[in-house]
Amino acid sequence: MSKKKKTIEELLEKAIVTEEEQAYEVPDNWIWVKTETTNDIVTGSTPAKKQSEYYGGDFPFVKPADLEQGSEVVYASEYLTDQGKVVSRIIPKESTMVCCIGSIGKVGFSTIECTTNQQINSLVPNKKIINPKFNYYQVLNGFYQNELWNRSSATTVSILNKGKMSLIPYVLPPLNEQKQIADKVERLLNKMDAANQLIEEAKKSFELRRAAILDKAFRGELTREWRESTHEYISKKPNLGPYKLPIGWEWLKLGELGELKRGKSKYRPRNDPKLFGGEYPFIQTGDVARAKDYVKGFSQTLSEFGYNQSKLFPVGTVCITIAANIGDTAILKFPCCFPDSVVGFVPFEKSVSSEFIHYYISTIKNDLEHYAPATAQKNINLKILNEILVPVPPLEEHDVLIKKVRNILEKEDEAKNHLAVENVVERVKQSILSKAFKGELGTNDPREENAFELLKEVLKEQVK
Repeated sequence: MSKKKKTIEELLEKAIVTEEEQAYEVPDNWIWVKTETTNDIVTGSTPAKKQSEYYGGDFPFVKPADLEQGSEVVYASEYLTDQGKVVSRIIPKESTMVCCIGSIGKVGFSTIECTTNQQINSLVPNKKIINPKFNYYQVLNGFYQNELWNRSSATTVSILNKGKMSLIPYVLPPLNEQKQIADKVERLLNKMDAANQLIEEAKKSFELRRAAILDKAFRGELTREWRESTHEYISKKPNLGPYKLPIGWEWLKLGELGELKRGKSKYRPRNDPKLFGGEYPFIQTGDVARAKDYVKGFSQTLSEFGYNQSKLFPVGTVCITIAANIGDTAILKFPCCFPDSVVGFVPFEKSVSSEFIHYYISTIKNDLEHYAPATAQKNINLKILNEILVPVPPLEEHDVLIKKVRNILEKEDEAKNHLAVENVVERVKQSILSKAFKGELGTNDPREENAFELLKEVLKEQVK
């Protein structure tokens, strides 16, 4: 006995979202439908890895990381043979691929025929009712992204299955307007991306300028006029080192300028809960790497037990990372403990300041990495640090130099802060998408046929 076909009324009732589920008002000739109304949803799969004949061909096998290509997914990190393609679920061109396990909401638009792994659900649009690029941008919209997350299961790894995705509310304008929206959104987002690229290029130029300023500082070029207008010094030692120094400067080893000591973390395992939760601040290599000149805060503390197997370093200590990210430095603003992957440098009285050493090491960071042995975990030791040659000016010039460097870098930072607008760019992008899918980008023509009529025409084909 054949299955009875549904009436057009029944199909419309199943397709359209109830008024309670409609998140916001849309133009009168738009309607809210379910995602499954406009798309076939295809969950990817991974061909058996033990079948080597499936892999190594030229058919794209897309994974979540490949979705970083965004609006133009043109290549994959792995490819299948014709045999692998036969056992896969084929995703047509102009489909919207959505990560639904782990990095939920990561989206890519396929410009090639491909297949995906099981972490990706692909929206294959019914082109009689949906413009493919409109489809892609709707999934990027903040409302849809929130729905993806809200409907995912709250397990260790978030998962959104095909069934839950199919019911997400979806705005449906007339077909002509969909293309206008997609074209306008694409133009506006491309302009935002271009602006963002200029910002990133400007930031790189700031880093290059900072490096150039510090290089001049430690060759005596920033204080040349001061020297010429005040005193001339007689060098205490032969002026031998990596490069020629001004008269009065000398090359000294880092170990001659202060005390170098590794942090302590004797107890194993290092993450034992009884080591933490007390009153003693504790930082690690990542805190030093993220600090801007000074370590001003901490997210971990040591207990009394943890403190007794560690070491507390004083304010003004230069923290130097010696493992993984070698040569990152920052100056402590508070007494603090750290593990043996960080070395503390405390300058001797009347030698050099912590700032001087912090700035100087930033100029030789790449050189320090060359000293690290070629092992899985790169690191350097105290012996290497003690032997580092430092260009040392007379104390009076040292103070003038640090003041000049501080003033110049403060001005650079002020200028750079004006470029700290990544979040602004992202908010503008979301604003564009939000307005687009509310009909507020100037694309709506109320005289155009209602999307409801378009939906009825498409559903009628299922009744025939």
